Amino acid sequence: MTSADDTSTPGTAPGDHAACCAASSSPIPEVVGIEMLGQTEMPGGTISYSLGVMLPGGRELFVDVEDA
Repeated sequence: MTSADDTSTPGTAPGDHAACCAASSSPIPEVVGIEMLGQTEMPGGTISYSLGVMLPGGRELFVDVEDA
């Protein structure tokens, strides 16, 4: 896992991922849809979500996120 400090852009608050994405050199693809693929409760009360993000042309991006 990458810490927020490793991905932050100077001048943005930790966890400000929209600012990090906007500052990236690659264009942000258009999202066609988002599907929740699964949810798991981890030890300590953390909940992990698995998402499928549908992109144009039938491509799909899989994302795992945690809510602590």
